[in-house]
Amino acid sequence: MQVGRRVAQILLVVATVIATLSVPTASAASPYVGRQGIGLNGIDFRSSWSAQQAQATRVAGTGAKWVRIEIDWWYVQDGGPTAYNWSGPDGAVAAAKAKSLNVLLLIQKTPPWARTTSDGSTPPTNPDDYATFAAKVVSRYAPQGVRSFEVWNEPNLWMFWADPVTGKPNVQGYVDLLKAAYPKMKAATTSTISIVAAGLSPYGTTGQSPEGHAVSPITYLDQMYDLGAGPYVDAVGWHPYTAPALPNDTADWNAWSQMSVDFTNPDGTIYQKSARTIMTENGDAGKLIVMTEAGAATAGDPSVSEQVQATAYRQAVDNRLSYSWAGPIFFYETTDRAAMTAVNPDKENYFGVYRSNGVAKPAVTVLKSVR
Repeated sequence: MQVGRRVAQILLVVATVIATLSVPTASAASPYVGRQGIGLNGIDFRSSWSAQQAQATRVAGTGAKWVRIEIDWWYVQDGGPTAYNWSGPDGAVAAAKAKSLNVLLLIQKTPPWARTTSDGSTPPTNPDDYATFAAKVVSRYAPQGVRSFEVWNEPNLWMFWADPVTGKPNVQGYVDLLKAAYPKMKAATTSTISIVAAGLSPYGTTGQSPEGHAVSPITYLDQMYDLGAGPYVDAVGWHPYTAPALPNDTADWNAWSQMSVDFTNPDGTIYQKSARTIMTENGDAGKLIVMTEAGAATAGDPSVSEQVQATAYRQAVDNRLSYSWAGPIFFYETTDRAAMTAVNPDKENYFGVYRSNGVAKPAVTVLKSVR
């Protein structure tokens, strides 16, 4: 889960590939039916092989058919532009494939030699360096059956895309990265692969934070298209976190609503376009939105109870299935990172559908009920 999420304090307005994230045909429901559209974040490339096997077993045990795995560029090429350490990612992918899980690989974070700052979230000085590495990832894992790759994570937040000059998100820089990476990744394999634009973090309605450290996903996506990103993505990534609200709590700041609800003035004019409308206006109505992270913490601020977490997951899986434009949804994450504490709990530790001791939360029952 990524930090920096802010839920506006306004009243809720309650209303209303298999292995490849391919373009769907028009239909009344997602082509990723049932469990084929459910995924989790939960196999750690930094873990031991035995831990990765256990993590994959737990993911598969929920009934999920997908897993999102990070491949951190800094980890693999920490030793320099000609050095490669694939051990951690190799183990994570092998553990997933052993459980017949479809894999979405997230490629992110810059090694020291490819950036100008001490911050791994700083984008590479030369986008071609990332593109070269991303192509290596594709050439290594596409033959192993991986067909889906995500280019970076939450670049609309400074914590994940800190421009070396401003320290803030830079849409042009991210689009430049896509334009460099997409053709090299496609050329790295003869298999059909899908390249997913980075999942965008929730942040308010439109515009950006006062200090510029966060940009609304709606605004960011619109700017991506204005800068010519359309031909360089096969699917749009989205992070529809809603806590403490629920997916069905329709509001202009609710990241779930923002995917498909156009918000209008009393005279019927649109004051906030949805992601789907932005995509449609740019000729991408046939492309999917892939929810590469979604979920709710059960401790910390903001958080919900375990039962409300289950309710949120029920709404999410039911809604997703009704959308013709929806790819898989990847809940964040499988297991809590720490035991529950009543003293200043950090919400980042409690997004799991399992507690840290392996006890299932009610959300697991929801996931297992999907057929």
